[in-house]
Amino acid sequence: MRRTISPAAAVALAFALTACGSDKPAQPAPSSTEPQAASNCSQLIGTGKTVSFKAEQDGTVLRGVEFGTSGTGVVLAHQNRGSVCEWLPFAAKLAGKGYHVLAFDFGGEGDSDKHPGGPSIGGDVLSAAKWLRTKGATDLVLMGASKGGTASMAATTNLDPKPKAVVTLSSPASFDSADALSVASKVTFPVLYIAGELDAPFNGDAKDLYDATPPTVDRRLLVVPTATEHATALFGSAAADTVTKAIDDFLAKNAPPAAK
Repeated sequence: MRRTISPAAAVALAFALTACGSDKPAQPAPSSTEPQAASNCSQLIGTGKTVSFKAEQDGTVLRGVEFGTSGTGVVLAHQNRGSVCEWLPFAAKLAGKGYHVLAFDFGGEGDSDKHPGGPSIGGDVLSAAKWLRTKGATDLVLMGASKGGTASMAATTNLDPKPKAVVTLSSPASFDSADALSVASKVTFPVLYIAGELDAPFNGDAKDLYDATPPTVDRRLLVVPTATEHATALFGSAAADTVTKAIDDFLAKNAPPAAK
């Protein structure tokens, strides 16, 4: 059964709020008057650097944080009403494993500009992926939290060449105009679906997406027992090691780091 979630039904940002609420002193504000990504969690940027790029559909300026330099890139898309902040700790870990990572803010969220004609979440992920390719990432992984995972699936329909793999965490079958369920039946690349067992309705969405994915591809489903945490909050839960290992193993097989 297909399920949808309204943008108004915001989910808890436990992981992001914990990260962004750190009592570490923030880095000095940039001297430029141009808005910078991660303005609310600058202490998490570490070795990353703030970047900006334009959404190809309408030229809206999107902002994010880039880590690493590798031939294998990973685009990280946040959940509804979230921001790049929720992904930064995991982004740094991926870079440490040899990946070229871009975590970005959707248009109208975080520090990205607002789309004049309304949101286009699949288009934003597509633009981020293409930007990362211009920086030398020949192989790509799209990874998204909640609506970010739905958007990542939607982006694959217009991404050529296709990604090496897609990972979704607690993602709805559809969000706004992004329909992950219809995309799932046509994928030709490996997909990992993750959700908490007690995180309804997203636990059911993960199974629906898995069932719709052709068994001829490497499709995987991880429903973490007893977990109520949503999306990136899973990285701060008791299931963190299980979730991280599942992602690490999946990427090692399907999209290992490659020299730039």
